[in-house]
Amino acid sequence: MTSQKRSRSFGSHTATYAIGNIARRVVGFAMLPIYTRFLTPADYGVVGLLAFALALFEPLFGARLGWAIPKFYFDARDSRARRAVIWSALGLTGAASAASVVLLILLRGVGAEILFGNRKYALALGVFAITLLSQPIEQTGMTYLRLREQSRLFLVFSMVKLVLQLGLNLLLVVHWKQGVLGVVLSAVISSVLLGIGSTIYVAVHEAPVFDWQLTRRMLQFCWPMWLSGLAGLYIGSSGAVFLRMFATLGDVGRLELAVKFSAVVGILEMSPFFQHWEPMSYQYHKEEGGQRKFQVAFITISALMFAGWMGISIFSAPVIRLMATTPFYAAASVVPIVTLGFIVNSLRQFFNFSFFVTANTKIHSLCQYGTAGVITVAYLLLVPRFGLMGAALAQTLAFAINFIFVHLLSRRYYDPGFKLAPLGFFLVIGASAYICSNVVFRASNLEIDLLVKSLVSLIALVLMALVWIRFIRAVEGASLETLPWPLDKLGRIQLSRQSGC
Repeated sequence: MTSQKRSRSFGSHTATYAIGNIARRVVGFAMLPIYTRFLTPADYGVVGLLAFALALFEPLFGARLGWAIPKFYFDARDSRARRAVIWSALGLTGAASAASVVLLILLRGVGAEILFGNRKYALALGVFAITLLSQPIEQTGMTYLRLREQSRLFLVFSMVKLVLQLGLNLLLVVHWKQGVLGVVLSAVISSVLLGIGSTIYVAVHEAPVFDWQLTRRMLQFCWPMWLSGLAGLYIGSSGAVFLRMFATLGDVGRLELAVKFSAVVGILEMSPFFQHWEPMSYQYHKEEGGQRKFQVAFITISALMFAGWMGISIFSAPVIRLMATTPFYAAASVVPIVTLGFIVNSLRQFFNFSFFVTANTKIHSLCQYGTAGVITVAYLLLVPRFGLMGAALAQTLAFAINFIFVHLLSRRYYDPGFKLAPLGFFLVIGASAYICSNVVFRASNLEIDLLVKSLVSLIALVLMALVWIRFIRAVEGASLETLPWPLDKLGRIQLSRQSGC
């Protein structure tokens, strides 16, 4: 496949994954106008704490092998070995997760007492525990589709889950007014059905094979990742716990709303990109000139994510006022900070590849636990004094420190030549646009305010595009020849300057 055809194929798959990823995760955002009217900020905080508790429980008892699948699948020498990779992951994950679900259901009352201080939400916790089994099974099946580059089928499964979850939310939360339990049931039922469907697809195309020696090697590869995953979930979600301790459950709900806005960047950009990039990166690593592909990918997704950060930061306040009720308005003040932290933490995944490809996953785990220590100190210092804003600042500060440290450390194991200078330019442009549109030129009239925000955003996007082209030209100028309109015109201008015209 030529470089140009591969570039178009990559773009096509990424775009399809983007649509599918939106379909799989858009429910939480699309339901915000309903959630914020049928749930109180405290109820919304309960949903967030339930998700945090289950995510914290999963790395210890779920035995997930998802991190190992892409590496071992592409390292496999024949079809039988590739089948064994998929079925070993499904078998071990399913058995360990099923045992964990039974344990958590039996202890749901004690768990609710620890988490909420009472047993009011014990039933919701017990039902939500089922996702410990359904989600890893579902994700393994979807990973199989990505490995086979079945992006269209990935989209079909995702759309089915979207329709199921939206319908169940409307029925349970709006019509039957089941509150927190309705949100939990809709998530569980849709995840179980998709997990069953994706597993059936795998069984139809790959005859079951289980290889204990392979499973053992995958376990050796993954066990540090379970520990780092535990630390990562603590880092990403413990703000809710500290807010409950030092502030109010309402602030937990407002933080959850801000996180929903920050997640838009991941849903639209980072997740679909990595769904195709993650398995392919092991293949690019073995190719001649693979380092340039890593650099182009890093600069490109960074530009897209910082552009998304700018847009979300600028428009979050009016959107929240339109979608939510008054008690949620304070969430808008922390959206820019939370989203920036999310972007920095997401881009760190590029550096983690150096540990994964060299099988040094223990180092990744140690980095995560170091960050957990930093964020704990930051929460203890900032949350009691600044509340919601303190939680947002603490999280972003910890993500930034981890980003820089992991970047420097990863270069010892595999160095694709990542440069951080473009990120500085993108950050300055986006922050300047936010200050101009939300502080300097903020208008009291909504229509005029939106017009000013739109004009400032457009100017900033052009500046970001110029910065992106400049750095891409320095890495691989030929890639500028395949840009879509209107970037192709900017690319030709840059190429002509490069050739001295």
